[in-house]
Amino acid sequence: MTTASDMALPNSICYEYPLNEKIRILLRLEFLFQQVTQNAAEYSPWDSRLALQGLFDIFGLIGRNEFKGELLKELDRYATSLYRLGQTPGVDTEKLNSILQEIGQAITEIHNLDNATLETVRQNDFLGAVRQRNSIPGGTCPFDVPALHFWLRRSGTVRAHHIMAWLQPFQPLQNAVSLLLRLVRDSALPHWEVAAQGFYQKALDSTAPNQLVQIILPSEASVFPIISGSKHRFSLRFMEQPDPHQRPRQAVEAIHFQLVCCII
Repeated sequence: MTTASDMALPNSICYEYPLNEKIRILLRLEFLFQQVTQNAAEYSPWDSRLALQGLFDIFGLIGRNEFKGELLKELDRYATSLYRLGQTPGVDTEKLNSILQEIGQAITEIHNLDNATLETVRQNDFLGAVRQRNSIPGGTCPFDVPALHFWLRRSGTVRAHHIMAWLQPFQPLQNAVSLLLRLVRDSALPHWEVAAQGFYQKALDSTAPNQLVQIILPSEASVFPIISGSKHRFSLRFMEQPDPHQRPRQAVEAIHFQLVCCII
């Protein structure tokens, strides 16, 4: 089964734009989980601060009671879509069954999620004190939160252990987010398009489950896309900004790029 990543440009940069609120939240959570795990692996106190910031943002995004139910509904919907796909002649049934097993495992993990442990992390006194001050600009200075200042003076190994222990109860949610986004990204293949004078627009079938748009450019490209849209249509303008001290301007030449419209 060929995936979008198999056909993407080598040495490329991919810009993604969500076409609905569910995908927007999943992309933000993916980013935050990466922020926590990457910075926990670094031993600078400043890296640990960034890891804590990511952890607090995860609390905020998944703090809603309905988030677990929304993930389960999406997993069920994707499983139904893939099962129907399995009735199509020529489909790689071995690969499809493997993905369906992954979805089943993710559903089981979420059903078994220990809500009490999640709440224990959220109610942790140390994290609560830092999180409260974190909403104030500069509010986590050493004189504001001595407990944080003390913790940051501990070894990087100890801090990393603490951070990953706080993150561990959220692992089933992280796994489900990663799986859903992988399925979305692999649901379509890239094809070449041209943006005349740096502008491109495309209408979408509003009855289809449009999820995500990907714009793929060579890494050395001198432009970046500004994307806007919804489930009905999207448009993009390729912008040039050689100097960040100057305002970006729309490209005047034709821009060749790879487009992926993810629908599942």
